[in-house]
Amino acid sequence: MNMKRKKNNYRAFLKKSGIKARDGKQVYISQANHRRITAIVSFLGNNDLTIADYLENVLNGHFQNYRDEINRMFDATPKVEL
Repeated sequence: MNMKRKKNNYRAFLKKSGIKARDGKQVYISQANHRRITAIVSFLGNNDLTIADYLENVLNGHFQNYRDEINRMFDATPKVEL
């Protein structure tokens, strides 16, 4: 993958997600990751992006990239009946 394509792919994480933080759930992340994400959304997101936007986009990208593998792992897990 060339450098230009990597930059274009990363821009997908730097867009409004359409969710409002108050509509989601609270999660805890390390201070180090919080500092990193804050810097990303402040500088690269032009102060128009929230941490919730960024995390939603990163998670959506992760699930899209690993969907098949995650589904295979679920399929290989024994089902429990109650």
